[in-house]
Amino acid sequence: MSHNQADKIQIEQLIEKYIGALKQSKPDGVVALFTSDAVLMGADAPTVEGAEQLTAFFDHGFGLIKLEPKIDIDEVVVTGDFAFARSHSQVRVTVLQDNQSHSEENRELFIFKKDGGEWKIARYMFNKVPPAQ
Repeated sequence: MSHNQADKIQIEQLIEKYIGALKQSKPDGVVALFTSDAVLMGADAPTVEGAEQLTAFFDHGFGLIKLEPKIDIDEVVVTGDFAFARSHSQVRVTVLQDNQSHSEENRELFIFKKDGGEWKIARYMFNKVPPAQ
């Protein structure tokens, strides 16, 4: 297996860990997958920068909603100590206050960085898939 292929597999596994951590609603488990200077740009949300803001973002979010995401990875490209991945997901969102659920589809863009020899999420952006025309 080539070095590049091994990196792609590690990144795909990291994305799966991220999805698993979201399902568990544990901010520390999610934030541990990001670099300390990570940036998250979510749909209809302010930009979140660094571990402290990431922890607050996920802690607040997990207090309001439960996520059940399923992700499909469209591509992974590795260049040295950086990589990116494009994906799309289907997410069941349950609002905890009234236990009401809805589904949404999202598109994601991950930028990864090797941090101490380990791949981590350095930048992450997601938005909702627009309705079909």
